[in-house]
Amino acid sequence: MKRRGALFRFAVGVPLIGALIAGALFVPIYREAVSHIRTELRTSVERDSWDLEVEFHEGGIEALKAAIAKRTERDLDPRAIYGLRDGADIIAGNVRNWPLTRKGDAWRQFDLTDGSAEGQIVRLFGGRELLVARRSPLQTFDQHLATQLALAVLAVFALSFGATLLMSRRLRERVRRLGRAADAIRHGDLTRRLELSPARDEIDGLAERFNQTFADLERTVDGMKQVGGHLAHDLRRPLQGLKRRLESLLQRAPDRATENALIECIHELDELLETFSALLRLGKLEAGGYALHRERIDLGKIVGDAIEFLAPLAEQSERRLLHEIVSVPYDGDRHLWFQLAQNLIGNAIAHGRGDIEVRLDAEEFSVRDHGPNLDVGTLLQMGQPYFRADRARSTPGIGIGMALARAIAEAHGGEMLCENANTGLRVRVRLKAGPSRE
Repeated sequence: MKRRGALFRFAVGVPLIGALIAGALFVPIYREAVSHIRTELRTSVERDSWDLEVEFHEGGIEALKAAIAKRTERDLDPRAIYGLRDGADIIAGNVRNWPLTRKGDAWRQFDLTDGSAEGQIVRLFGGRELLVARRSPLQTFDQHLATQLALAVLAVFALSFGATLLMSRRLRERVRRLGRAADAIRHGDLTRRLELSPARDEIDGLAERFNQTFADLERTVDGMKQVGGHLAHDLRRPLQGLKRRLESLLQRAPDRATENALIECIHELDELLETFSALLRLGKLEAGGYALHRERIDLGKIVGDAIEFLAPLAEQSERRLLHEIVSVPYDGDRHLWFQLAQNLIGNAIAHGRGDIEVRLDAEEFSVRDHGPNLDVGTLLQMGQPYFRADRARSTPGIGIGMALARAIAEAHGGEMLCENANTGLRVRVRLKAGPSRE
């Protein structure tokens, strides 16, 4: 089930609250209107009933009958109902059948064929009964007003929902743009900044704070890169001098044991020098200061050369390099692509298990081993400088190879992705976004 976001809940919740508030305001108005109508009706009936009682006390039954006849003939109020009953006979008024009462003593409600009425039945001298009533407008008014209020509440909800939905869509699109910019920064584009709107509202204030943080982060990372590059450059010179001295001592080694020790030291110095060279290349690639030597190359041949170069290393581990490679013409740096293929295949040999599958087609280059899967956090950090997965911590290296491969791919306009392939790690280098290929 799709989870609703905060903006959707806002778009629904605000109109709903508005409708509830409108309903809460309309209910007292409705009750006040009904109470006012009922009070006016009862006041009118009581006044009319009092006048007729006065006529009876002053002029007797004939005067009362004349007053009732005068009121019914003139029909000043079509809602008015009059009746005078003597025993079981109706002797005056505009009622044909004496209405049955439902409840109450002083004030009574009557059921009529065309609705209902409210009024009084007054007992007169001699056992006679006087009926004064009005057809009640409350039933029609009640239904009409209730309908109107319900429609008003629905209108408030609909208009509020439309307005908040429009606002939430604009806000959602704005948040999505900020999210895309943040994703780009998270993936290494430290020069990117969050877009600010002309409104300069609270969201823009928060975005400005994030931009300041990103600027500080960019300066910190650039400083680290420069320090790393300078350190690697400055250390290469004394290490190269030390290597020359060891090579000179190797020529004058007094015995076999000393010769083997010197050879081992030279080999370790070569690895250090290669690491420093990789650090320098990585720093220049990430800073955009590495001049790519672009030429028309065949990626299939370069990947094949890397496989041939690393095949003996795989055989020492009793593993096979399985490959499916096609010829892919490409505009790129031959040496850097060989470095990329060598790093990815060498990483699979050093840290993976089982056979290694190497594939290249017109869309991507991929290397897969059959070792254990990695957790999501490790996959997200693969390709970051100096990061090493837990399974690689017991092997030589400082975590530069995958970072250099990623930087080479991005320098050519491509993208490197790391994912679990059922069992094992698959590293994919997409070529789609790269330079034009024919």
